[in-house]
Amino acid sequence: MLAALSLTGTTFALSAQPVVATAPAPTAGPTDTLLDALTCRTSIAHLPTLLTRLRRERPTEFVQTERQYSAPMMDLYRLQDPVQAWGHRSDAVVITDNRVLLLVNSPIEQATAQLERALEESKDAPLAGALDDAHALVVYPAEHPSLQGRSLVGCEYRMSDVSLLSDPADAWRTASPTP
Repeated sequence: MLAALSLTGTTFALSAQPVVATAPAPTAGPTDTLLDALTCRTSIAHLPTLLTRLRRERPTEFVQTERQYSAPMMDLYRLQDPVQAWGHRSDAVVITDNRVLLLVNSPIEQATAQLERALEESKDAPLAGALDDAHALVVYPAEHPSLQGRSLVGCEYRMSDVSLLSDPADAWRTASPTP
């Protein structure tokens, strides 16, 4: 199995040898849905209900997006407490149709270097078990004018016919009929 890592638009093979996928050790407490989503540990079967679960676990943070962008469509959420994933710590999460990302206050070169250090330090972690044909680690520069100079780091979920942003509870997405 080849697991892919995408850094600034380039895909690297993490392992050319067969990978024995090791399941993460069970956690002592409840799982963190956001951390699982950021680190590619959410199964494709659980993606359609991701925002519902985030709203249930973090009701004050995932009620409504702070800001919406188009082309590509993405929502920016602010967290009360920062989370840490892939060697980065941030209180801003971006969700696109198929990605869950941390918005980090670093240019792409610095964000990529930090990610590479985190991957080297965690080489014994079951990273290969998280990355497969349906999950990819991505890092790329944030290109919207208000996000320039920052980077996005997280997981891309390669799925068909499912959008993380097409949740009926997102009433602000639908146009209200005008009287």
